Amino acid sequence: MILTICMLLVQGMAMANTRISGVVVDDVDASPLIGATVVLEDGNARQVMGVTTDTNGRFELKEVPKGSYILQCSYVGYEPFTMALKQLDKRMDLGEIRLKTASEVLGEVVVEGEQVIQKIDRQLVMPSEAQKKASTNGVSLLQHLQLPNLSINAIEKSITTSYGEAVQLRINGVEVTQADIVAIRPEDVIRVEYHEQPGLRYGGVAAVVDYIVRHRNSGGNVSINLTNGVTLPGLGDYQVSGKYHQGKSSFLALIQWSHRDLEWNRENEETFHYPEKEIYNQEVVTAPSRVKYDYLTTALNYSYTNDEKSMLNISLRNNLQDIPYSFTDRNSLLYQEDRVSEVKDHESTRTIIPSLDIYCQLNLKNDQHLYFDMVGTYLGTSAQRTYSMAEQGEEPVEIFSKTEGDKYSVIGEAIYERPLWGGRFATGMKHNQATMDNVYDGDAQTKVSMNTAETSVFAEYQSKVKKLNYTVGVGAMRTSYKQGGASQEKYFFRPTLNLSYQMGKIFWRYNASMSGNAPSLSALSNVVQNMDAYQVRRGNPDLKSSTYFTNRLSAGYRAKSMSMELSARYSYDHKPIMEETFYEDGMFVRTYDNQKGFHRLIVQGNIQLKPIKQYLSISLSPFFNRYISLGNTYTHTHSNWGFRGNIVGMYKHWLLMADMFTSNHELWGETISKGEAMHTIVLGYNKGKWAVQTMVMNPFTDDYHQGTENVSKLAPNKQLAFSKNLTRMFLMNVSFSLDFGKQKQMARKRINNEDTDTGILSGSK
Repeated sequence: MILTICMLLVQGMAMANTRISGVVVDDVDASPLIGATVVLEDGNARQVMGVTTDTNGRFELKEVPKGSYILQCSYVGYEPFTMALKQLDKRMDLGEIRLKTASEVLGEVVVEGEQVIQKIDRQLVMPSEAQKKASTNGVSLLQHLQLPNLSINAIEKSITTSYGEAVQLRINGVEVTQADIVAIRPEDVIRVEYHEQPGLRYGGVAAVVDYIVRHRNSGGNVSINLTNGVTLPGLGDYQVSGKYHQGKSSFLALIQWSHRDLEWNRENEETFHYPEKEIYNQEVVTAPSRVKYDYLTTALNYSYTNDEKSMLNISLRNNLQDIPYSFTDRNSLLYQEDRVSEVKDHESTRTIIPSLDIYCQLNLKNDQHLYFDMVGTYLGTSAQRTYSMAEQGEEPVEIFSKTEGDKYSVIGEAIYERPLWGGRFATGMKHNQATMDNVYDGDAQTKVSMNTAETSVFAEYQSKVKKLNYTVGVGAMRTSYKQGGASQEKYFFRPTLNLSYQMGKIFWRYNASMSGNAPSLSALSNVVQNMDAYQVRRGNPDLKSSTYFTNRLSAGYRAKSMSMELSARYSYDHKPIMEETFYEDGMFVRTYDNQKGFHRLIVQGNIQLKPIKQYLSISLSPFFNRYISLGNTYTHTHSNWGFRGNIVGMYKHWLLMADMFTSNHELWGETISKGEAMHTIVLGYNKGKWAVQTMVMNPFTDDYHQGTENVSKLAPNKQLAFSKNLTRMFLMNVSFSLDFGKQKQMARKRINNEDTDTGILSGSK
């Protein structure tokens, strides 16, 4: 009996399993390689098991049977690493596994063209050396990558989806602003992670672009990026950022100033259908009006990292928006049959938005993570508008309004992540509490006080079945507000589903989600603002939150020198908050109401060609928009065909780029917005530490315009805005950076929140 027990114990010990762990890092700066593949093979070159490294470059192979193995680590753009593990019989920590870049190992040979890895929830795009050398900041690098379904304005340095939606920007998982992306040095970018189906983990945004960059070990860096108009000196973007690291502490200071001072022309055409008559007005510009604004962003950041266990991050930010001369300003003559009146419309706005962000991250055992974020924000707004319409010999119509607004908000968020059943599970909660007091003076004298709250929870799971990647999420959201004696609340169910499948060079993706939209604070206001002698704008405190459903299907083909993709998106809004126009007491009232529904269909294609390896790349994207707006008293439809194109040529330190896009239209309610059509040419030289670029905007036309068209039956109108300043406009960009010290690894910050809704109701046209 004793002999049998001993034999069973010996056999059990022989069959016992062990674990292998380690961290995969870059050989130069020891920065972690996120998503590196770690594979364990037996003596017959058969794979026993495999994993990918986490956000800290760590990996762990669990339940490994005793024996001898070959460990292999690989990462795109790096030389593979192989290690023999003989007679493994206990838990083994391999420490740091350093991978060398392919260019270092192969001497003069470098990776040709960017490389793309399709993960469960995102694409990993490794920029080529040529793309990095041709770029001056993170925005221009993204433009050279030519990622499908992204639209980048080289002049404004803005990043949106091709559908016009906002893109959430991140650096190493930290949600950041456009100013932070401009401050990125392209040579520090390891890869760009592109989430086209972000899901509830990222708040249901349209897309996420996450830059994975190297960090300093010690010392720091100072970067300067300056853009100014040559033919238009009143246009400029200037940014200075500095980073410094000492021990476990890191400091960041950033300042960005965007300045615009140009001449603008606005002309209006409108018809008012009164019960007993019809009035047709045509405004013709008499002299260009001035457009001037200054946006100043400052940020101070302190971060303390306790190795890989935890992180504390404190950010103090302030955004100043000073607009002394608005885009809606105009000086014109109004023609009405045989009457002529002089119109002057001027609006100025000043807003300050200081905020304090306290963030904490805890890295627990077994690749579990906890993230906490608390943001307090103050929004102070001062707005003033004067309007006059004067006919010779008649008493002028004059309108004056002044608004002082104060808003305080607190946003708290917590997220928990962990591996589960071969995939990854995440759950979290977010709450936004705000109070607002707006004082309206002038023609409308009133005070609006409002309290709002929004709470959301979610749970999401990502995994794969063979070649099918999937993400399933479920969430709920509660919205509420109180204004005076009125209050309301509403609950939403928020399911999401993302699917992607890749078979060789062919792939398809599908995502669907349902959620809700709460009314904006300005739309909920019970304020009435005069617009002109014929119409007023009025808020609606009875607005209810709306529900929307959206889904998108994409299919494509990706090869080394060519890729193609065709996508279609359909979305439906139920009881959307859209405009409503009616006649009351001699005036036409522009207000908002919950309408019947809104349908949106967007189809777009993308073809990318690389005919001369990494030296020349071409991106062509035709699109088609179809809108159906179903109001309580109206039905409107609109279609819009368009095209976007981008050509990038790179050779050594030189860059030549041409970019163009036609006007993108969008119908919402009864208004059709017609965006700008623009083309630009960029020629640049990048020496690494410094770079110079010259840009010309709209070189082949003297017609720059954008406008809106309201198609209501009672008071339709057309508004056209155009400027000679924005054609054949030359700009110069200069950037340089100064490094000191070595690099220090920092932990990742994952979430960040910001409040920018002032809740001011404007009467401008």
